[in-house]
Amino acid sequence: MKALIVIDIQREYIAAGRKFHIESIGPSLQNAYSMLQFAREASWPIIHVQHLQDGDLFNRDSDAADFIDGFTPQVGESHAVKGNYSSFSSPAFVQFAKEHADHEFVVIGYGTTMCCLSTIVDGYHRGYRFALVKDATAALAADGLSEATLQQHATTILKTFARVTTLAQETEALEAVG
Repeated sequence: MKALIVIDIQREYIAAGRKFHIESIGPSLQNAYSMLQFAREASWPIIHVQHLQDGDLFNRDSDAADFIDGFTPQVGESHAVKGNYSSFSSPAFVQFAKEHADHEFVVIGYGTTMCCLSTIVDGYHRGYRFALVKDATAALAADGLSEATLQQHATTILKTFARVTTLAQETEALEAVG
């Protein structure tokens, strides 16, 4: 059994000029949308995690903190608000994880080097199982390192804590099972 964790698919990442804008987000965003639709059609439990805080970034009163169009939770899907990197900083997320502890948590969203990494490592140490859909995530450039370089390093590091997969691998394997 699987459950989908949709981490911080918010406008901060697509808004040009914002500090967390990911220039190469397009392909990963398309893959994240496809993974979300796949999970919906398969009736997986789904939780949308939203980072909200005071200040300039992810400010609860800013449109930049809103979900990107197409990623708003639908009826029957869970929603968790967090103010820290790990989704486990949200009581609603902790409850979702406990209720679906027998599931493998499939992770999509942003950013790979921050909230995805923090959630997976935190959850791994709590005994949960994870898969990261690496082409449905992306990393923010930092300290002179490109988005692609940091994405590659993050996914390599995450192989210790999660099964790292792609959209095609994840959906083809599940369709083959029926």
